[in-house]
Amino acid sequence: MQTVYETIVHDHDLRFVGLAIGICALSALTGSAIAQYSMKADVSKQRGWLILAAIIAGLGVWSTHFTAMLGYRRDLDIHFDLIVALLSLLLTGAFTLAGGLILHGRERGLLAGAIAGVGVAVAHFVDMHALRLGGIVVHDHLTSALAIAVGLVLTAGAGHLLVRWKDQIFAWPAAAALFAAVVSLHFIAMSGVTIVTVAAPVELDGWIASVDELATMVVAVFLFMLGAAITYTWHSERLSRATAEEQRRLIQTLETLRETQDHHRAYVELNPQIAWVADPKGNVTEIAPLWEELVGLPREAGCGAGWADVVHPDDLPSVEQLWGAAIDAEDPERADVRYRLRMADGSYRWFRARAKPRRDAAGKVVAWYGSLEDVHEQVQGEDALRASEERYRLASRATSDVIWDWSFEEQRATWAGAYKKVLGYPELKDRTDRDWWLDRIHPEDRPRVLTSQSAALEGGAAYWHEEYRFRVASGHWIEIRTRCVIVRNDDGQPVRLVGSMLDITQQKTAEAELNWAAHHDPLTKLPNRTLYQERKRVAIDAAKQDGHCVALIVLDLNNFKELNDTLGHAAGDRVLENTAERLLGSLPEKATVARLGGDEFAIILPELAAPNAYAGPMDSVSAALAEPILFGDLRVPVNFSAGVAIWPRDGDDPAELLIAADLALYAAKEQMPGTVLEFTPSLKGAAERRSNMLKLARQALEEDRIIPFYQPKIDLRTGRVMGWEALLRIRSLNNEILPPSEIAAAFLDSEIAVQLTDRMFARVFSDLADWQAAGINPGRIAVNVSAADFRQNALADRLQSHPNVAGQSLSAIDIEVTETVLIGQLGPEVSRMLRELRTLGVMVALDDFGTGYASLTHLQEFPVDVIKIDRSFIERIDASDPKATAVIDAVLQMAKRLGMQTVAEGIETVEQARYLRARGCSIGQGYLFDRPLPAADVPRTLSAQSKGQWEFLRLHRP
Repeated sequence: MQTVYETIVHDHDLRFVGLAIGICALSALTGSAIAQYSMKADVSKQRGWLILAAIIAGLGVWSTHFTAMLGYRRDLDIHFDLIVALLSLLLTGAFTLAGGLILHGRERGLLAGAIAGVGVAVAHFVDMHALRLGGIVVHDHLTSALAIAVGLVLTAGAGHLLVRWKDQIFAWPAAAALFAAVVSLHFIAMSGVTIVTVAAPVELDGWIASVDELATMVVAVFLFMLGAAITYTWHSERLSRATAEEQRRLIQTLETLRETQDHHRAYVELNPQIAWVADPKGNVTEIAPLWEELVGLPREAGCGAGWADVVHPDDLPSVEQLWGAAIDAEDPERADVRYRLRMADGSYRWFRARAKPRRDAAGKVVAWYGSLEDVHEQVQGEDALRASEERYRLASRATSDVIWDWSFEEQRATWAGAYKKVLGYPELKDRTDRDWWLDRIHPEDRPRVLTSQSAALEGGAAYWHEEYRFRVASGHWIEIRTRCVIVRNDDGQPVRLVGSMLDITQQKTAEAELNWAAHHDPLTKLPNRTLYQERKRVAIDAAKQDGHCVALIVLDLNNFKELNDTLGHAAGDRVLENTAERLLGSLPEKATVARLGGDEFAIILPELAAPNAYAGPMDSVSAALAEPILFGDLRVPVNFSAGVAIWPRDGDDPAELLIAADLALYAAKEQMPGTVLEFTPSLKGAAERRSNMLKLARQALEEDRIIPFYQPKIDLRTGRVMGWEALLRIRSLNNEILPPSEIAAAFLDSEIAVQLTDRMFARVFSDLADWQAAGINPGRIAVNVSAADFRQNALADRLQSHPNVAGQSLSAIDIEVTETVLIGQLGPEVSRMLRELRTLGVMVALDDFGTGYASLTHLQEFPVDVIKIDRSFIERIDASDPKATAVIDAVLQMAKRLGMQTVAEGIETVEQARYLRARGCSIGQGYLFDRPLPAADVPRTLSAQSKGQWEFLRLHRP
């Protein structure tokens, strides 16, 4: 007896051993997989798959044995008895099939595996009996017993593992155990085989096959098993796909079911109606969560007959009677009732309960499905309607309301109240039809009224109201407001309209007048700013459609405020009214003329073919306004400036376009008063600069960075300082001193200009107080006052407040005004204010004399003490300009005769100073003597001033 290893290595051709092992592995895998599938297949298909598994297993055992035997003892001439070999195959298949039947019957894996193992052992020893060779096969009984035991244990394990792993994807442990059983049994048994050779010849009678012939049979069996494996694999793949698709559909169905359940749950929870279910006897089995929320009791308390505990005691008997009758009759029409439920806070609300039965195929009621609907407001409305009808009947006798009551069932209206007084139709004492009412509604209003009423009736509204024109018995049209209550039945259908008709003609007239007043200027009757904005938008929207241009023209009357102040408001109103009439008469019909406020008018010229097409209408405007306006015996000339902006060239947005027109108007008034100026992009830059100037001025005022610098005024005869002019300067954030030109626009702003004057006066008097405290007398200080200051009625009181704060006197200063202040239409008021200031010791200096239009008459009429000759004349003295020196000589002579002082500004050379002194000018001011100084340098300048002649020494060198 040899070892298993020796048997395999020495007695077998290893090539055939490897082939046998491969065939065994294929058959074990295929047979186990088919056996596993047969355990999960439909009952009708289990037997077929089981037989196939038995065949594969039997063929695998048989082919494994004979493949190994093909490589056994190649030194011997071995043949095979085919009858015995086929018997071995049948026995193996029979035993494996028997094991499979046991496995499918009660799933006894160990027993089934053991029976299959018996088949493997029987097959092995029967196959050994099929050998035909020149010798005797001798088996070692102990080795054979061991081989059989190992095979039985392993096949029993294979059966057990197949049962345990049947629900897995593949029961590979069972296949491995079966493979080990077949291989182990064969080679252990072969290790106990001894071949005793004899000299007798081999008997080859009967069906005897050679090695080659047996090999052919083994190959055929192997191909059959391979085909079976491929077929099973293909079937498994198709089955896997079908299973996956079925699983996907199942998951989708479950998801749809879950969504449906979620939708239903959400609908029940969010539905304002309370859903409930009852059994055939009327006992409530389910109720929606809203019931618990409303009544404050758990839903379980409402099941059975518990719902009746929260029904109002007065309503419960009738509700139970009606519900019982509906259950007995199985009639859903009876299951419809209103009653009151007690809420969680103890109050009661009206609800409507309805139910319908669900029947089985035989028509028997299996359940009732119902709902509770909150109808509290509807019931209250019906009660209120009944009370209202009674009140209407009583109140109609004392009011001017026409009461009407329309029945849908009868298609007739009943009239009451003041119908005789308001409508005047005697036939209203009888009932009328719908056509009578419709025939008397104004044809233009009728479609709107019918549409509105239909929408209310069909939309479930509780009320309807409308305003329209109605023809009364006299044939006149009056404005009517109709209001009514819509009474509906339980199904929500309108059954009745109860309402009133009120004559609102006077109210409509008043509203029209108010609307007109809200959109028009009361003086000129022109559209105001609100209506102007609306028409501007309409014109631009229309231009976007047809591709035309729109011109926006802003027009301002020049010097209108002065005219209004001089001639009075009556004259100003007359000018505005006449201007409006002329504008309307000179422009096309489609143009809009509006008054934006004060003396500012605006014109909209729509549908222009080109941007410059506005020129023609504006020429007509200029011609219309060229003639003076008569006011009593006066002929008042009208002069205007205008700014033009074109859509879309100058802006697409209406607001942006108006800004462009305003910028053009501002530029026209500032640069060329009396002209019409088109907007250009450069005007935005000018506007931005002006805005920045105003911003700088405001910031400087807020942060106290407005300071005076002082320039000395010199006695041209002695060279001594006679006084000072306070000149405005701005200290920047980095302590740089900025000239007033940096905020030039601020002096034209009435509000800021006044604040600048006040700040300068406050600082000047503060400096005066400091100097006097140091024992220094600086002389008189001149301060500039703007035209805006004279528009403040209490100028003297305002200026007086500053020296009072500093403990000083207003008489220490001179005020300087320009010629434009004197010759404007504020002239009389300016004269009065100047005289008031002179009584307080203030001297008045006329600044920049010779550059404006002031005349000798003005000098005689106004309280002027000092004339300041403008620097533009002084600087031409060196050029020996006879015209300039002639003006200087004339001014000096005139001042001398009027007893006024003269101050020459802008002296920069000794020659200019000599000339002025020689002509009798007493005081000079300019860079020849000193530049403007900060307040801190004034004392040093005064203490260092020369006693000699200014011709030889400068008072101060920077």
